[in-house]
Amino acid sequence: MSPPATYTRSMAYVQSHDLRLDPVPRRRPRYRWRTWIRGRVPWAMVNWFPKGRNDCGQHEWYACDADTDHCYHCEIGVRPRQLFPPEEMQRREPTAR
Repeated sequence: MSPPATYTRSMAYVQSHDLRLDPVPRRRPRYRWRTWIRGRVPWAMVNWFPKGRNDCGQHEWYACDADTDHCYHCEIGVRPRQLFPPEEMQRREPTAR
């Protein structure tokens, strides 16, 4: 039995600014206020506002190491390293001749 996926493809590349343009009003993704606070408090206080333990619903990725991306907002958001979205990677791959 394979382990469950930590994110869905439909959520993998959705950014918060995409929600403003969405014709269907949706609930704001979880844990955004914590990320906002963490970006504005002194570094010594960042641990007072830990990442969420549950799935935030719409991940925003940063490079954790050479092989892994993590979500800014939740602990669950982990994926293999991707430098570009899949359609960009297909465009950049050389065509076979």
